[in-house]
Amino acid sequence: MARRSTSWRPFWTAFPILALIPIIAISGHAIWSFSTRLEEVRRSERFAVNLQREAVARGLFQVAADVCILADQNELAAFLADGESGARAGMAREYLALSRNARIYDQIRYLDDAGREVVRVNANDGVPSVVPEAELQDKAGRYYFAEALAVDPGQIYVSPLDLNIERGVIEVPHKPMIRVGTSVVDGSGRTRGVVLINFLAQTMLGGVEAAGAVSAGHAMMMNNEGYWFVTPNPPPRWGFMFPEQSDDRMPDLFPAAWDYMNKHPRGDVRTEHGLFTYDTYFPLEGLSDCPGPSGEAETSVARHNDGYRWVLASRVPESTLARWRRGAIVNALIIGVPVLILLAVGTRAVSVVVVERRRHRQHLESLARFDSLTGLANRVTFTEHLDEEVLRAKRYDRRFAVLYMDLDGFKTINDTLGHEVGDQVLIDVAAVLTETCRAVDVPARYGGDEFVVLLSEVTDVQVARGVATKVLDNVRALSWAGRAVGASIGLALWPEDSYDAATVVRLADEAMYAAKAAGKNRICLARDLAPDEPVSGG
Repeated sequence: MARRSTSWRPFWTAFPILALIPIIAISGHAIWSFSTRLEEVRRSERFAVNLQREAVARGLFQVAADVCILADQNELAAFLADGESGARAGMAREYLALSRNARIYDQIRYLDDAGREVVRVNANDGVPSVVPEAELQDKAGRYYFAEALAVDPGQIYVSPLDLNIERGVIEVPHKPMIRVGTSVVDGSGRTRGVVLINFLAQTMLGGVEAAGAVSAGHAMMMNNEGYWFVTPNPPPRWGFMFPEQSDDRMPDLFPAAWDYMNKHPRGDVRTEHGLFTYDTYFPLEGLSDCPGPSGEAETSVARHNDGYRWVLASRVPESTLARWRRGAIVNALIIGVPVLILLAVGTRAVSVVVVERRRHRQHLESLARFDSLTGLANRVTFTEHLDEEVLRAKRYDRRFAVLYMDLDGFKTINDTLGHEVGDQVLIDVAAVLTETCRAVDVPARYGGDEFVVLLSEVTDVQVARGVATKVLDNVRALSWAGRAVGASIGLALWPEDSYDAATVVRLADEAMYAAKAAGKNRICLARDLAPDEPVSGG
């Protein structure tokens, strides 16, 4: 009789159900892998955009500071007073020195209230020179002159970023330029002109591009209308200055991302074109006005949101994100069900090892910084807090005190009742210190049965003595098998007793030994010690 074939029904009944577990595991791993990488990319993109922002701010802060210095120039004041040529020559020398040292300024100049250049220094590709008077130009028709002249004296003016134009023609090679300036007044308060610095913005733009090296995205910087200053090519840069490129804008190429950026000043957005991480930067943001007669400068916050902005961004193309997603799926499929199971076991083992190592490391750190018996800070940790307290006390003109305590009668309990009871004495005394002292104070075990407490922000010695009295009373109230201990306490106050932290601790120690010498179980102040006659313990 022929054998009947085994039915496949039980297999096909159970297998799909059982197969759901590895299928879900593989799918979940792929989703997790891609999500984790995407989150890491978001963080690195935000970091890159922050670096772009720092590069922009660094350049503008420096040039604004130099503008203020020139506006306050003695030679300029003298020139405005009497117009003498000697003052003008002095101005030119100052401009020349600044150009040589800064090396990022294409022009430094002073224009009178009619727009005529009075002094101008050209960078000349690293060989700056003073422009002869006959070659000075009339800039009355340029937008940046009128706008700079219109600001209040001392306020910083920052022009839009564009390419430099000389005699009506865009310079080649291109020179990205920002004009930073301020209006100046004479002794009578009348506006007499503007100080202007042509900032070679390529250094700033280079910093923006360099920031893109730390992330997977492409660094970008746009103006208020979405034209690019910095971008991967294509699209081209400076489209607003060339009619044939007027349609090469962020709103035209990436409309969804640009619309989101206009509604939210910073953040990230993912569209069909990729992940865009961005921040809005107003050129006047954070710039302080030039110091006035009082020597103080105010930040031009009222003029930050004046409608003109730059958008700093980084874009990860959708093709890159899709490639990462495919890679996550492929890797999950390659690993397979058996490897996923082994990986789960291995991951658990590794996580246990990592957690245990972390716990062990934390335990070792605790042993190095805290007393293992009482849980109080040890000598090293106390010294660190003491040094920090000295800095705070100096900065905010505060006092602090050091309480130095040695237990009286501890050795008798330790010898008669045993070390376990002796350890409990130390633990209970440490608990008294913790409960009696304030949260800002630092109790510590210095060694053996000696304890110290850093009393922060005490107003005078009476406050410190009050804390010491509470500690002494609470220690006296403790008992073990009918036995009690006392405490000899020394107090030293900073800066009354000493301006040196180590000396304050030493004086508190000497005061403690003075308390012992005076009969124990009492409080002694460092200020009551005889000068140059420290009390030493035996």
